[in-house]
Amino acid sequence: MHYVLLGEHSPEICPTSNSRTRQLLLDTAADIPKIAEKCGVSILSGPWVNRQHTTVVVVEAGSSEDLDRFLVESRLPQWNSVRILPSLHLQEGIQDVQTSASLF
Repeated sequence: MHYVLLGEHSPEICPTSNSRTRQLLLDTAADIPKIAEKCGVSILSGPWVNRQHTTVVVVEAGSSEDLDRFLVESRLPQWNSVRILPSLHLQEGIQDVQTSASLF
């Protein structure tokens, strides 16, 4: 299953303004690909960061437990509120639309 991860944090905890968060990020960032692999998660895109205090990562994981383990070990939830959006490839979404009953 594909997941879009949206991590959001406040300006006060942003690594650009908070020295503890900065050090945490510097200590863990290089290990994120290894952590993902160890947890059975494939990073498909990202992590992407922006000036909106949001991190975006697209991953593939065999189970929600694998994804949860990746999040815990990457420590992303320690300084972000993480939204997890289970997602389908567009073609799979189209198949769902074609096979589902219309509401109206």
